[in-house]
Amino acid sequence: MIGRCFLAFAVPTTLMAQDAKVKTTSFTGDFGFVNASGNTSVTTLNIGDKFVVNTADKKVIFTQLFNAVRSEADGTKNAENYRGQLRLDYQLSGKLYLFGLTGWDRNVPGGVSRRFEETIGLAYKAVALPNDELGLEVGLSLFQQRNVVAIRPNVFDDNFKAGRLAGAYKHTFTKASFFTQLLELIPNFDDSDDFRLNSESAFIAPISTNIGLKLGYSVRYDNFPGLVAGSTTGQRLKKTDRFLTAGVTVSY
Repeated sequence: MIGRCFLAFAVPTTLMAQDAKVKTTSFTGDFGFVNASGNTSVTTLNIGDKFVVNTADKKVIFTQLFNAVRSEADGTKNAENYRGQLRLDYQLSGKLYLFGLTGWDRNVPGGVSRRFEETIGLAYKAVALPNDELGLEVGLSLFQQRNVVAIRPNVFDDNFKAGRLAGAYKHTFTKASFFTQLLELIPNFDDSDDFRLNSESAFIAPISTNIGLKLGYSVRYDNFPGLVAGSTTGQRLKKTDRFLTAGVTVSY
């Protein structure tokens, strides 16, 4: 009888302890800074964060992202890239999720004064192993873009419909050391010559439990970039922007 009472008491207590360990929030912040002076003057700053809130069963997941890279050389701005995003995922069944997101980005050297995005789509968690994760996504998007240089006389705005194909891979070496790779294809449905391809690679190595070193490499490819300011021949900007960043990352 005593054994039964102990068992009845111990099982609920164990379940309560397991429930208490379920993590429903996480935050990661990145920071990097370089300043050089003398024969040349260079200042580079990169910051970013990722904040995630989810239900205990991960049926609903909210994600907030922000990234910024800014660089000046001898007083001339040569890089200015900002990107923010809010996203909500809802589990439909098993590994299949419905998601919606809204985003904003700015890349003045790349010809974009500002760009807003609204996307809805489906996400599928194709691989969910202890050390490897792979997610695939497909969606439909609306973009409201304002260009630095007018695309037609006195016309700076370019609003268009687009698709979205994306994949995200993560390999975990240890609990605090991992590699991530993101790929994103955005074809413009209103102009077949206009499509963008984004790639983000990152490697994190731990210094302590919550602090690590992060090395990141991002590529932004635009097959139909904006016009060069002051050009009378319709010359366009370079199609590819690359960002190599290094810094400290803090997570909990």
